[in-house]
Amino acid sequence: MSLEAAKLIASRYQIIDQLGAGGMGAVYRAFDRLTRTVVALKRVTIPGEQLTFASKSTGSDYRLNLAREFQTLASLRHPHIISVLDYGFDDERQPYFTMELLQEKENIIAAGQGQPLERKIRLLAQMAQALAYLHRRGIIHRDLKPDNVLVSDGQVKLLDFGLAMGREFITDTENPAGTLAYMAPEVVLGKPATEAADLYALGLIAYELFSGAFPYDLTNMHQLVNEIITKLPDVSELDIDPTLALTLWMLLAKDPDARYASADDYLRAIRTTTDDHITQETPATRESFLQAARFVGRSAELGRLSTALAATWQGQGSAWLIGGESGVGKSRLLDELRTLAMVDGALVLRGQAVAEGGLPYHLWREPVRRLVLSTPISDFEAGILREIVPDLGDLLARPMTAAPLLDSRAQQQRLALTITELFRRQRLPIALFLEDLQWVSESAEPLKQLNRIAVDLPLLLVASYRDDERPTLPDDLADMNLLKLERLDERDIAELSESMLGEAGRQPDVLDLLRRETEGNVFFLVEVVRALAEEAGSLAAVGQVTLPERVFAGGIQQIVRRRLSRVPDSAYSLLKLAAVAGRELDLDVLHHIEPNTALQNWLIACSNVAVLDVQDGRWRFAHDKLRETLLDDFDDDERIRLHQQAAQAIEAVYPDNRERAAVLMEHWHAAGNREKEMYYAQQAATLAVEVSNMREAVTLAERALALLADSAPDDRDTLAIESMLYVAGIAYEGLSDMSAATTCFQSCLTLAQERGDLNAISKVLCKLGDIA
Repeated sequence: MSLEAAKLIASRYQIIDQLGAGGMGAVYRAFDRLTRTVVALKRVTIPGEQLTFASKSTGSDYRLNLAREFQTLASLRHPHIISVLDYGFDDERQPYFTMELLQEKENIIAAGQGQPLERKIRLLAQMAQALAYLHRRGIIHRDLKPDNVLVSDGQVKLLDFGLAMGREFITDTENPAGTLAYMAPEVVLGKPATEAADLYALGLIAYELFSGAFPYDLTNMHQLVNEIITKLPDVSELDIDPTLALTLWMLLAKDPDARYASADDYLRAIRTTTDDHITQETPATRESFLQAARFVGRSAELGRLSTALAATWQGQGSAWLIGGESGVGKSRLLDELRTLAMVDGALVLRGQAVAEGGLPYHLWREPVRRLVLSTPISDFEAGILREIVPDLGDLLARPMTAAPLLDSRAQQQRLALTITELFRRQRLPIALFLEDLQWVSESAEPLKQLNRIAVDLPLLLVASYRDDERPTLPDDLADMNLLKLERLDERDIAELSESMLGEAGRQPDVLDLLRRETEGNVFFLVEVVRALAEEAGSLAAVGQVTLPERVFAGGIQQIVRRRLSRVPDSAYSLLKLAAVAGRELDLDVLHHIEPNTALQNWLIACSNVAVLDVQDGRWRFAHDKLRETLLDDFDDDERIRLHQQAAQAIEAVYPDNRERAAVLMEHWHAAGNREKEMYYAQQAATLAVEVSNMREAVTLAERALALLADSAPDDRDTLAIESMLYVAGIAYEGLSDMSAATTCFQSCLTLAQERGDLNAISKVLCKLGDIA
């Protein structure tokens, strides 16, 4: 694809220029219209049969396998690994992924030229730490060479990991110094790449770094292949310590079994060769097996949803509601379907409801932000949507004017219709995933309207909710097809157990313990296996030790506390603050609270023990039960202090931002500051009316009025009381509770008359006339 033809990828990434090209595709500098940042975007252009990667299998769609590979890569976070930010398939069904863009970078050989030996060893150690992290998660780099090991601001960054061109497809005789030159002998001979192949490439890079020259003939491809297989580089000629030379000799062994068993072993070896402090990371080695365990027990549900996805290509849509208790596997089902939809070529959108800390119409913000990038909208529609997407002007790069205000019910209907109209205009299939609808309030109105017309649109709408928290939700959303997820049965438990533990997972005593302790709840099951592995020393050792009668005497709370106990002490205080702020992390707020904390390192430390994870570029608690348990364990003094810190940080980061009024009201309430709680309750109530969230407006206005009434008589703000009575009246009117509305307006009128404010009197009389 030419640069001109690739100007816009997925309606989101604006190509700026080309950074480079290689055997697998081209890399571009691109502007992400959604996040307003510049990223590196790589298009993988070679045919699927020429790619090799861990999840590739014969007889299945390579795009599906590749999407799963991208999904894994996007979950990785490490100081010495380039972060994969987003991935997908463009209009030509070619895969792409985006990465953080490094500034002022050079490859590891260039960065090491003229540097002291200690500096070169430090670069190699950082590279080995990154490899250790990848290998623990079952990922082999496969294409390790200097151009894929960059150095920026003194820090090594690995890139292009996990994917490589198959050996038999490498035909570039003009540039044999690329991928082929760093291939291990066994890979050149046709054997699959293993961790040992990455360590061999590390050895070649180390040799080049120490000697200033490559050990093999790069002028002739056939000679190069022969030397890779037969020639052993002479490390004795290098001007380095014999102990360091021995590490090179082991890395460059022709027999993979003669090399170091792991990158961690290499790190231990080079630590003895330098006075420089080299750390050895110890994140949980078993997380890749636990988090990527086989998807089991939901074949019937996935089959129905896959059929519904296929129907969208014939213009027939549907809406589905997935119910189940917390931890039963709803999110995993949605993740599987999301991957299928992406491979199928559908536009995938995701919305998340939140229990608290959310902004008005939070559920719809991200779907709408993504849709407007590819859907033309008028200035009038933009003015309406700006109510829930404040940065819409920046997204569309044009000035915005707010739409005229209507009465509350009409304004709510107008917003819902405008959101619905965005979906009506789509010609290609859309897969919309909405999570945790048990917490939805004002956002339900657009959902109800969309459900009614979904059948006539190329739309697959799939929403999840906790049926133990809001069992009546299916009655409120009667137009949706209901799928209820039950706990796993014995056969599914056995299959999931085997995928995590290997053959030991089929042992009768293991299965009996898992059935007894978890009763088929997926979240509990993974946690029990994690605990067993920690006690036994490894996943493989679980079947070789005597199993306990019970793993967790304290039930779910003890399960969750065990995982939280793995968080490093240095990371725990900020984790508590994050818990107070909400399930999704606001990194700007956390940075304001602890400006001296290296946030990326903190995120990685919490991710390594499966307490935090990243989805669609947003960090959040891996499961809400983790956050809930943190909150439950606070004593009163700690709760007050943390909420006060969170409130002060939000005020500093988002000054005069009314959208966060409800959040600040709750924080100041928990902190015991009634004056500020009262102030933000008034702001939140007013905003709720403006965005037509009338039920919430009534609750907030009544709360503000109660706080105002509790003030000392001399301190009572009668003008504020009058204002809140008017807001409450409008909210009750919007809910068609005319009796309550009349009571509020009459009380408001009395206060206005006492003040002799003719404008206020006239305004209230008009409202009383409207509802008479």
